[in-house]
Amino acid sequence: MRLLILSDLHREVWGDTPVGIDLAVSRPDVVILAGDIDNGASCVQWAERTFPGIPTLYVSGNHEGYRHPIDEVERRIAEACATSSTVEYLQQREVLIGGVRFLGCTLWTDFELFGEDRRHEAMMASLRALNDYRLIRLANQGNRTLHPADTAEWHDRHAFWLRERLATPFDGPTVVITHMAPSLGSVAPRYRDDVLSCAFASGLEDLVSEADLWIHGHMHGSFDYSVGPCRVVCNPRGYPGRTMQAENTRFDPNYVIQMGTR
Repeated sequence: MRLLILSDLHREVWGDTPVGIDLAVSRPDVVILAGDIDNGASCVQWAERTFPGIPTLYVSGNHEGYRHPIDEVERRIAEACATSSTVEYLQQREVLIGGVRFLGCTLWTDFELFGEDRRHEAMMASLRALNDYRLIRLANQGNRTLHPADTAEWHDRHAFWLRERLATPFDGPTVVITHMAPSLGSVAPRYRDDVLSCAFASGLEDLVSEADLWIHGHMHGSFDYSVGPCRVVCNPRGYPGRTMQAENTRFDPNYVIQMGTR
């Protein structure tokens, strides 16, 4: 099974600037979109046009909620996918394709990447510095601004669900798709001491080792490493630079992983 893996395309910034996707080159059986594709719910129609007839698994990121109530955005994405013949929205959902189990959720972080004793520091630093806590609102709570306590609670829900699903026996390979990263291994060396990295990754190596492949986005740098038997990969485009080149110089718009079946 050929998996085309993409994330952080940031169409809200790039617009219709070509990504470079060539289906004749990648020949995917399944497309994985690991979040931050565009603001709002427009990714679903874009994916239908871009990957016609190809099963596409979509996990939303934080940027989908920018300048939109994120709970409403997730509802609209789910509704759009419910009428789509190809795009599946994975927010605490499991999908089986060709003998492979796919588990997906955003997996907001727990702010404990550097230990529980720095959790409050990380939450307050994120509240001050990150656009997530200025540009994302909650419609079901009076349209108030998102707070790190909200995303930490969502992390608990997502991580609990993943643990439950990964503990359920499955006779075949398991692929996990999240937007936020599950390990310090996905943090670039220059950010290894930055407390804000706690808003980008969680230290869930014990959980990662229960999967066969873990795909994430959010970092704007490419990663490919292993945690125990699990391969962890990230292939983000990132923001455009001054010359409209991708922020991530290692981004491959036709990045495919061959997933075997048992």
